[in-house]
Amino acid sequence: MAQENLINRGIEEKSHEFLRHLHSSIKDYEGQFPNLRDIFRPEAIDWLIARSLKERNYYAESNPVINFVINSGYKDEPEVDEYGKPLLRRATPVHLAIGNLRYHLIPDLFKIYDKFDVNYTDDDGYTHFHIACEAGCYDVKKFLELGQDPNCIVPKTGESPLHLALRAQNKELAILLLRSGANPNLANKDGATPLHIICQGYFNIENMTEILFEINSNKSQTLQFNARTKNGDTPLHFAMQNSNRKMIEFLLRNGADPNMVNNEGFTPLQGFLNCSLFGDANNSLRRFFKINGELNQLVQVDAKDKLGRTPLQLAIVNLMPHCIDVLLEFGADVSSFVFPTESYFTERYKNMDNSFEFRLKLVSCLLIIVERLERRGYQMDRNNALAIMQLFAKQSLFEKSTDLEKYWVNEEFTGKAKEMMITSSLSLYDVIQLRPEEAVKLFTLEDYYEFASSENLWRLPGKGPVIEACARCLCEKISRGFCRRWAVDFFLELTKYQLPILCCEIIIDKLMNEDLINICLAAAFQDS
Repeated sequence: MAQENLINRGIEEKSHEFLRHLHSSIKDYEGQFPNLRDIFRPEAIDWLIARSLKERNYYAESNPVINFVINSGYKDEPEVDEYGKPLLRRATPVHLAIGNLRYHLIPDLFKIYDKFDVNYTDDDGYTHFHIACEAGCYDVKKFLELGQDPNCIVPKTGESPLHLALRAQNKELAILLLRSGANPNLANKDGATPLHIICQGYFNIENMTEILFEINSNKSQTLQFNARTKNGDTPLHFAMQNSNRKMIEFLLRNGADPNMVNNEGFTPLQGFLNCSLFGDANNSLRRFFKINGELNQLVQVDAKDKLGRTPLQLAIVNLMPHCIDVLLEFGADVSSFVFPTESYFTERYKNMDNSFEFRLKLVSCLLIIVERLERRGYQMDRNNALAIMQLFAKQSLFEKSTDLEKYWVNEEFTGKAKEMMITSSLSLYDVIQLRPEEAVKLFTLEDYYEFASSENLWRLPGKGPVIEACARCLCEKISRGFCRRWAVDFFLELTKYQLPILCCEIIIDKLMNEDLINICLAAAFQDS
């Protein structure tokens, strides 16, 4: 085996050396180009092109070997069987180029392998026609003019040429295929139709609209707006997840069912609300409800998925305060609503960014949500409060009394902190110096959230430790009102109501949030 590897390495080195000399010889070639058939056998030319595809810089706009072969006038000729028919089972350099993602070289290769009535196929059933579609080549038209089936699928994936053209984001090519008879309802092995591909966000609005118009104008093809993938997702699921308002409207006005569930039990609404943290695309959500209202279609706004989660719960755990407002506006039931548990929050965030900027956003956003729910009549109970406080405890959001003291003597730190404005008149420097009860009067939760989202903390000198100290300080102030509100009741219970409320409040006001949360957790443990 060692000897075989040594031999292979020697061959590889000689091949590389040969190509290096060849490149230097042809790079600035002048004069009449030779007839390559007088010098090389066809398989040798295939080898030269294939080797050059492996050797040359991936980002190079052109390939000198391919250019030389083109300029020489060389054209590949198919091998034929005993009856004179072309042998189609053949992996060519065109296959190699697409396998190595050299999309920009495919049009040049088709100038060499230009027999468009001969559709070479590799061992996986992937053809030159498929490659032309995937690479977005206008040579597709030549294949179609010579009788190529516009619906020939890729055996391994089940993808049709239309799937490939859509993934290539080529509007003109997709329209050409549709006008040539491409079936817009063919599903790949995952059950995704071309409409699913469009709804996954591969196109900008202008391109997408033209393609959809072309599909819809063909009366012989009834577009399946509720086709489901193997995961049970409809095109509307994908459009909602991508928050694509025009696509959502197009689907709904053409018969898409707003309440179909996928294999997880998600309706399109739940898929929209579960797609990402801080993904508060409330305008798309509002449009979704309004269009369904115009169509007299009832949206199941309190539907539960297979884990029993409602849209409102998903919006809370995914930190979407504006979407919560929209859900409540369009009928979400607060009276029977169950606030998500701490374990639900923990599971959602376990693989998320653990930076202190993220934690600052999490705290401010979650408390904004509590504020908005209560404004709509929801009554937080002890279990809800404990779920939030347990989450705060797990996120290590408590300020230490010495966290920022060491930085106050640093002129660079104080200078930067004074430059970073949280409101139009108050800076980070100002808020750090305020006591939590003072900060509550001067800053809203939205002020903190916008500041956390601005990522200004990264401008502070010292980076990590300084950001952590500032984030802890801000979290202390943000959550102070919430923690104090619940700590008083829990402290009274823990002391068996033996102290007057005024005394309890005086004690509570001298403690930091970590102590307040520990009081709440201790009282809850005592009850259990």
